[in-house]
Amino acid sequence: MKAAVIGCGAQGRGGHVANYHKIDDVDLVAVCDVNLEQAQTVATEFGIPYVYSDYRELLDKHNLDLVSVCTPHAFHREQTVDAFEVGANVICEKALAVSSAEAAEMIAACKRHNKKMSMGLQNRGSAEGRVLKQFIDEGGLGKIYYTRVVSGHVMNIPGYSVFHKKGLSGGGVLYSTAVHTLDLANWIIGDPTPVAAIGTIYQKVHHMKNPLISWKGTLEDFETEDFAAGYIRFENDSGLSIESNWLTHPWKIRPQIEILGDYGVAEIPLKIFVDQGNQVFDRTPKITESGNHFFAVLKDFVDAVREDRTPIVRFSQMLHVQQMMEGIYQSAEIGQEVQIG
Repeated sequence: MKAAVIGCGAQGRGGHVANYHKIDDVDLVAVCDVNLEQAQTVATEFGIPYVYSDYRELLDKHNLDLVSVCTPHAFHREQTVDAFEVGANVICEKALAVSSAEAAEMIAACKRHNKKMSMGLQNRGSAEGRVLKQFIDEGGLGKIYYTRVVSGHVMNIPGYSVFHKKGLSGGGVLYSTAVHTLDLANWIIGDPTPVAAIGTIYQKVHHMKNPLISWKGTLEDFETEDFAAGYIRFENDSGLSIESNWLTHPWKIRPQIEILGDYGVAEIPLKIFVDQGNQVFDRTPKITESGNHFFAVLKDFVDAVREDRTPIVRFSQMLHVQQMMEGIYQSAEIGQEVQIG
């Protein structure tokens, strides 16, 4: 199968280009970046024959089976839809889009052209996530009534991309970092339908005594949030809280995911506790994690195309995660709960 990567930044190069080379029967024929020099550097490093600065030219000149979209979020919808229209299957980086409406357009285009779509959500490749999902699917925790998600970085605003530019990324820590943990939690608990959200966002970096500037530019260039928190209500009467922070202090690190059910509590990093009366028992299994979670997700996408099956990241999951994040942003803007869907 012939593949191409649009966007040769850190994730395009390290996540997609590097891992396509490890998959049998995938021929990575072209890369593209608006920074032609950057695209050429990646092509030279990996021996890729064709290099472009215009993704439309790439799509026009090659009969592609697989396209990776690794550009800023604001360009995902157009590039993904255009790839579907020339007959390619698409794996798109997170966040899927800058709005739920754009995400829905991408999903509709995929269905219209009878193609496959997945997302670069490497946490889906973790053994811990798979084991916990199976335990919950089999009823090990009973009904799930509450999920807590905590995500972010330890005093680190990613400066290697455009996550700080609202017009290009759509949002900050929520769209660019917390999306990974939120998606993993949503997948593990069975993808319930979100119906309402309330949230708050903040720009701490603008108020620090010594602002942490990791991007090219000035403090005034930082337009997105470095902190976001919210609460989601689901159709099944359960709830999920999320806290995401790029400026977490090291002694405040907590479990990334905590799931409360009628029969016990589970966490990621993986811990499983079940309760009987006033006693609590540790049921955490011993597992071995693979070292390259992103490879597992990319290979699942390639195999789904080859085997004509649904990838691990499904349409409803993509849309629900986008809706939850968008709901938090909308609620923060107007200062009250918003309805989803």
